[in-house]
Amino acid sequence: MAIILFINLKGGVSKTTSSVAVAETFANAGKKVLMIDADHQCTAGELLLGETRMLKCEKRKKTLHDLLIALLDDDFNANQLETFTEKLGSNINDVRENLEVLPCSIRIDDFITNVAKAKRGYHTNEEFNAIFKRRKAMLRKWLIGSYDHVIVDCPPSIAMQVKVLLPIADAFVIPSVPDRLSIRGCISLIDRVRRTGIKTQPLGILWSLFRKQDRIHCKHVSDAQSMKGVFRVLPKSFKTVIPNAAPIAKAFQNSENFHSHSAKYTTNGARLFNQLCQEIDGRLQAEIETNESKWKVWGEKKN
Repeated sequence: MAIILFINLKGGVSKTTSSVAVAETFANAGKKVLMIDADHQCTAGELLLGETRMLKCEKRKKTLHDLLIALLDDDFNANQLETFTEKLGSNINDVRENLEVLPCSIRIDDFITNVAKAKRGYHTNEEFNAIFKRRKAMLRKWLIGSYDHVIVDCPPSIAMQVKVLLPIADAFVIPSVPDRLSIRGCISLIDRVRRTGIKTQPLGILWSLFRKQDRIHCKHVSDAQSMKGVFRVLPKSFKTVIPNAAPIAKAFQNSENFHSHSAKYTTNGARLFNQLCQEIDGRLQAEIETNESKWKVWGEKKN
C-alpha cells in the first residue's frame, strides 16, 4: 500500500512511459493499482484509456483537476472520491481488471486560481491551510485503503497539483536519461523539494532511454553505481536500467488490445519492468514504516 510519484524537472526522460509501465506491471502481478495522471499534457491517461474515454472523462468533469476542486468544497466527503476514477484502465487483457485511472485535464493549470478563490472564504490563510491539510489526509487515507499501489505521473515542475500530492506520497522515483542535462534535472529536483520543506524522500534514480553504445551513458551509470562524483549526493540509482529499445517504444504507439503483459512489452521488456517493480517494493518498505508514524501523528493532531 504505497503512493509513488514519478518526477524529474527535466522533460523527455521517460517519466510517463516508465510510470505507465510500472502501473501495468504491478497490476499484472495481481495488485490493485491506481494510475494518477498529474501532467497537464494528459499523456498517461490517454495511453491507458484512449482518446475517446479521455474526452468523456473531461466532459463529465471526472479528472484530477475536478477532484482537487472538489477537495476545496465545504461539503466534500470521502464517499465522493471513488466517483472520479475510471475502471478497466489498460489495453492488456490480463491487466485491465486491476488498473484504474484518474486522468488529468488541460484545465489543471487553473487549479492555483481556484485555490486563491477558496482561500477568500476563510478568515485567515492558516485556517484554510489547516482545513485543506485535513482534506489531503482524507485523500491519502482513501488511496492507501483502496489500492495496493498508486502511481503518479508528474509534469517536469513542482506544479500546484504536485505540491498537493507529493506531501501525501510515500516516496518518489526520479526517471533520468544518463546524460548531463537530465542529471542536472535530478539535482534541481532534490534541491527544490528540500526548499519546499516537503519530507517525502526519493526512492532512487531510474535510468531510462539507456544506450549501451553511448560512452557517456555507460560512464554515468557506472559512476552512479559506484557513487562517484555528483552521485555521492544523489539518491541511489536502481539496478534495473531501462534501455532505449524500439519494442518498448512501440508498445505505447499501438492502441490495440494485448492478451498479456509480455505481448505488449516483449519478453525482455516485461522482465525488466518486473525486476524494477521488485526493487521498488523492496525500497518502499523502509519508507512506509517511517511514514506510518508521520501519518499517525497527523491523524492525532487532526482529532
